[in-house]
Amino acid sequence: MKRISHQDIAREANVSRVTVSLVLSGKDQTSEETRKRVMDVARRLRYRPNLLVHGLQTGRTHTIGVIMPASMHFHGQVARGIHDELVQRDFVPIQLWTNPSTDTKATELEQIHRLVDRRVDGVIIWPADVSVPDVHFHEIWERHVPLVTVDRETATQADHVGTDEELGGRLVARHLLSLGHRRVAHVSFPRRTASILRRGEAFSQTIAAGGGTSELVTASEADMVCVMKELLCRSEPPTAIFGAIDPFAMKAYIAAHECGLKIPQDLSVAGYADFPFAQDLVPSLTTVRQDPYQMGRIAAKTMLDHILDRKGSEEPRRTHLAPMLIVRNSTGPVPG
Repeated sequence: MKRISHQDIAREANVSRVTVSLVLSGKDQTSEETRKRVMDVARRLRYRPNLLVHGLQTGRTHTIGVIMPASMHFHGQVARGIHDELVQRDFVPIQLWTNPSTDTKATELEQIHRLVDRRVDGVIIWPADVSVPDVHFHEIWERHVPLVTVDRETATQADHVGTDEELGGRLVARHLLSLGHRRVAHVSFPRRTASILRRGEAFSQTIAAGGGTSELVTASEADMVCVMKELLCRSEPPTAIFGAIDPFAMKAYIAAHECGLKIPQDLSVAGYADFPFAQDLVPSLTTVRQDPYQMGRIAAKTMLDHILDRKGSEEPRRTHLAPMLIVRNSTGPVPG
C-alpha cells in the first residue's frame, strides 16, 4: 500500500501542505470547514502519521523501554500495569526480557544499550542484580534519559516503586504470634535480594520482640524440600514456616506431607506474594498480597511525570505500596 504523505492529502483537499501539517498536528487556525475537509480526506486515504519523523522533529519518540523478566505471574502483572498506563497516555512500551537466574550484569547492559540506541524517552527496569552500582546506569543518566526501578530497590539515585517489605514481614510475624507460635522458621534464597532481605529481617525482629525465635533456613528451590524435611524431623521442630515467596511455602506442603504432618494442625505455613495458585492449594495458603499491577501503573506515571516535567523535584522519588495479609486455611493455633 502506498505511503500517504501530507502532500497527497493537500492535493485531494485542495489546500496547502502547511495547512495539512497544522491541521493534523492540532495547531491549525483555519476554518472549521477546512479542518473537516482535511480530516475527511486523511481518513479516506487511510493516512497514518510517521512517528519516526515526528520523533526527529520533536526529540521525543513516545516510547518507553521496559526491562523485565517474564518468568513469573508477578512480573507479568507489573508489565501489564506499565503497559496500560503508558498506552492510555499515548506512549508505547518496548519490553526486553532478562532472566535473573542466568543473565549477567553485562546482559542487562546490552539490553539498556538496545533501548538507548532506539532513543526511548525513558527506561523502567526490574534490576537483575540489586548490587549494580550507579556507574552501571550512567549509560542512561548521562544521556538525560529518566530511569525508574520497580520491585527491587537499588543503591542508585533512580526513582523507585515497590512494596513496603518491612510491613509485609511484620504482618506475617504478628499473625503467627497471635496464634501462639513462638518457634518458627523463615525459608529463603541462599543469596537474598534487598527486598527479600528486608521482609525477612522485619519478620525475625517482630518474632523476637514477641518472645519467640526465628531460624533462617536457606536453600535453592531444587533442594528446599530436603532441607525442610530435615528441619521438620528435629526433636523440636518449628511449629510454623514462613516462605520468602509462595513457591517456597508450597515446598513446605510437600515436606510436611512426606514427614506425616498435617497443615495447619501440626504445622502452620505462610507465604508471600499471593501467587494465583495460593488459594488453590489444599489447604489454601495464608500469604501476603502485593499489588504488582498498581506497582506497574505507578512506575509508568512516575516516568511520565519526568518526561512531561510534572515531577517538581530532582530528588529521587520512592514509592512503597502497603501489602495486605490474606489469611486462609494454612495457619492455625500452635499444636498443643
